[in-house]
Amino acid sequence: MDNTQSTIRLPLSAIGALALGQKIQAIKIVRAETSLDLKAAKNLVEAYEKEHPDIRPAHLVAKDNESSTWVWLTAVVVIGSASLFYFMNS
Repeated sequence: MDNTQSTIRLPLSAIGALALGQKIQAIKIVRAETSLDLKAAKNLVEAYEKEHPDIRPAHLVAKDNESSTWVWLTAVVVIGSASLFYFMNS
């Protein structure tokens, strides 16, 4: 992060948007309240997220974990079915 971004604080309303899982809205708020360009505002919001990993809403964290479980389960079923089909037809 450059010196410009390190001196600019994230507006409280942007932090609130992040807490609700609205990252794009947080970036819009930062742009409106600080006059930063899009890239700088995005970097500032992402830096804040990195420094405060607990800011993500619990339902989004749980959703990520649930999605990951379903991906692995689907992969196991597909690979198992393909293996069974291959050995039954060999």
